[in-house]
Formats: sequence, structure tokens, C-alpha cells
Amino acid sequence: MRESRGRSRLRASPSIDLTPMVDVVFLLVIFFMVSTTFITMETGLPVDLPSAQTAVVEPSSLPTVTITKDDAIFVGSTPVTEAQLVDTVRRVMADSGYTTVVLRADTTVEHGLVVRVMDLIKQAGAKRLAIATGG
Repeated sequence: MRESRGRSRLRASPSIDLTPMVDVVFLLVIFFMVSTTFITMETGLPVDLPSAQTAVVEPSSLPTVTITKDDAIFVGSTPVTEAQLVDTVRRVMADSGYTTVVLRADTTVEHGLVVRVMDLIKQAGAKRLAIATGG
């Protein structure tokens, strides 16, 4: 009897070398980490922001309403009263083109004032309200 040599050989299964792909992914991760800029919201007004573990950084070009510890309200760096807030926020949103407003409130500000200001911002036409937190 004749033995068939081709059938008794073990074939090596093809394998894919993942090292180049891992290198490329690693370089992409480094590129995005280096090229990403983290913008902190600083408008020059001293506010002790509450901290949050799930905070997300938003662009600083958004319209900003700040309530300081002495209950003073600012739109950007301009002081306003509660009565002026709706018109001022509406004008700032129209100028910037954004419909999201950032609210920065000191941790010592009364909750009722913050809620009133949030309501006034919504009355001004804001679609979204972002609450700034400390790091």
C-alpha cells in the first residue's frame, strides 16, 4: 500500500500579527490626549463652585450667568438684576448663537435664588442649562 504524504502533514493555521494594530491604536490614544484642550470656566468673578464627580467640560464661549456669594447676578462680567436677566440673556444668546447657558453659582447661595435664576434663563429662551461645577 501506498502512503499518502500530503494527508499526514499538519497544517499550521494562519495567524494575524496584532502588534502593528496595537501600536497604531496606542499612537492614536496619545495623539488625542495631547491634542485635547481642557477649558476651565473662569470669568474673573470669585465663585466657590460645588464639586461633582461626573462633571463634563463645556466650551467656555457659551453664555454664562454667575451668582456670587453675596447674591449678585452677572451675565458674563456685567452685573444685572433679576428683572434685567431675561432681556440680557436673550440678547447674549442672540449675539452668540448658542441656546445653552452655563450657570455658575457659589456654594453658599440660597437654593431658592438659584431656582429663580434658572427659571428666568429658561424664560429667556435657553434650550439647555448647564450647571458649572468645580474640579
